[in-house]
Amino acid sequence: MKRVLKNCSVINEDLSIEKKDLYIDEGKFVDFVEAEVEENMNSMIVMPGLINTHTHAAMTLFRGVAEDVPLDRWLSDYIFPRESKLTEEDVYIGSLVGFMEMVKNGITTFVDMYFFPYAVAQAAEDVGIRGVVARGLADVDGHGKEKLKECEDFIHRYSSNPLIRGGVGPHALYTCSNGYFKESVEVARSNESLLTFHLLEGPSERADFRSRANVEAVDFLDSIGAFDEKTIVAHGTHLNDTELKLLSHKKVTISYNPTSNAKLGNGIAPISEAISNGVNITFGTDSAASNNSLNLFNEMKFGALIQRAYRELPTVMKVEELFKMATCNARKPLPFDVGKISAGMLADIVIINPNKLSMLPRKNLFSHLIYSFDTAAIEKVMVGGKWIYDGSFCNVDLGEVIERFEKTVNSIDSRI
Repeated sequence: MKRVLKNCSVINEDLSIEKKDLYIDEGKFVDFVEAEVEENMNSMIVMPGLINTHTHAAMTLFRGVAEDVPLDRWLSDYIFPRESKLTEEDVYIGSLVGFMEMVKNGITTFVDMYFFPYAVAQAAEDVGIRGVVARGLADVDGHGKEKLKECEDFIHRYSSNPLIRGGVGPHALYTCSNGYFKESVEVARSNESLLTFHLLEGPSERADFRSRANVEAVDFLDSIGAFDEKTIVAHGTHLNDTELKLLSHKKVTISYNPTSNAKLGNGIAPISEAISNGVNITFGTDSAASNNSLNLFNEMKFGALIQRAYRELPTVMKVEELFKMATCNARKPLPFDVGKISAGMLADIVIINPNKLSMLPRKNLFSHLIYSFDTAAIEKVMVGGKWIYDGSFCNVDLGEVIERFEKTVNSIDSRI
């Protein structure tokens, strides 16, 4: 559909604010088109949709199940036992709720790592959100080969899908054997797909891997070709300066997940040092089980504050830098032209009402977006030129989803 959005206050990539009309044709911004539909935005703020570079959407099913425990126990005692009981339908409904929460909070693109990738993809398509679905991979249960085949088949099936692309998601070095991790990397490279994995998230991972493999984790990953411009490293909480220089040289992206890292007591990622070394930094929410919300505006605020408090320096991670981390920085490793409002880019946008309390006074816009923003100010969300949220969800029924979700959670609890 050919659309024109009149009287927009558009946030450009250089972070200037421009009053203009936006023209959309076949899901992309164009310089001009004779519109079939004209809508007046009444000077509301139009910003690129946010990009969540690390999440596990289906884990809304586990929100609140394990509090006040360290990562190893959180996984082994609470998460892995529940995940072993999940069905494809469970993952679908959990993902549906996760993607709805993301959309309501201004996220239009995601990178998800989980199993039952077809269920995750279907949930995303039903909501209307865009993203990379990376099949989560591990071989500790003896079924690694089947998972890798499913991963590659999924990549092929979704290779030309306008909303969803496949990716490769070896979970971590502690859930994948070295040989299996290498196979996963080879699948990603041979299919020119995004590769994403957890790395040095917890404080013991470095020493554990070194004692097991007699080599540093980063050195091993570099030796098998795991680092390039299509790699997203989740967390990197305990990377050192030498490793950050290597990741910068290889054009790797780090997904910074400050709330999850802090909540699980995993530490504070060296993001200021990473930026100084030229590493591409983005934001991720991680899962609703470890965050517990799926809100990148929260991540931007908390991510900046914790860095400043740790370094006792109020000048690190400036507001403009934070906004770019959630938009144009996050575009770099992805197979989508997103994160920017200009001709040729996908029409994925968020409409913000500047008259909401958290946006007043109507000055210092970027400060408000980072430090005072309430997502109740989000009026509409568009993906690919189609409204998917306009105060209510356009493609799914919230009441029906909640009813199905609660039944699913109760069913899972009965299986534990």
